Amino acid sequence: EILMPFFKFLFLFSLIFILSACASLSKEECLQGNWFDIGYSDGKSGQDIRRLSEHREACSEFHVKPDARAYKQGREQGLVRYCTAENALQEGLSGNNYHDVCPINIEPVFIKKYRQGLSIYKLQKEINQHKSRISSVNYDLDSDKRRAKLSAKKIKKLERELIELDVKVEEKQKRLYYMKGQADIAM
Repeated sequence: EILMPFFKFLFLFSLIFILSACASLSKEECLQGNWFDIGYSDGKSGQDIRRLSEHREACSEFHVKPDARAYKQGREQGLVRYCTAENALQEGLSGNNYHDVCPINIEPVFIKKYRQGLSIYKLQKEINQHKSRISSVNYDLDSDKRRAKLSAKKIKKLERELIELDVKVEEKQKRLYYMKGQADIAM
């Protein structure tokens, strides 16, 4: 019973902290109200137009209403910087999601480069997973103590898996090298 008020306080404090962390804008940003710059920043980072609703909700707590016109103008300017082929490739290479925000006249080029980058990202991720598994298997096989706990059948299976993984990694690294060349990435 003595701890109950403390737990209530801790719960409320945690809830307030979590809710404030979810806000799209801080109090200062809402009160400053530089909506063109906020829109520009959102556009430059490829944010969907629905982000304005999140800002509206975050700022309503401070009785601030966004200037939707200024925000949209800024966002359009930011999208000019975001919707480039170079940025599309970087977005894909980083594994970021694309939110269908680029103008229809330049979107096909953006999507092509984005998909190239995303394919490279996914292939690199697969290679890293294989390398991680190789390290794990080597760890089991390299120590006499750990190896002694394995049956001869299990050791053979792990050795065969190592060979297969080495082959997969080599093949995928060749494909990765080719894909990076196609995407014009410095290696």
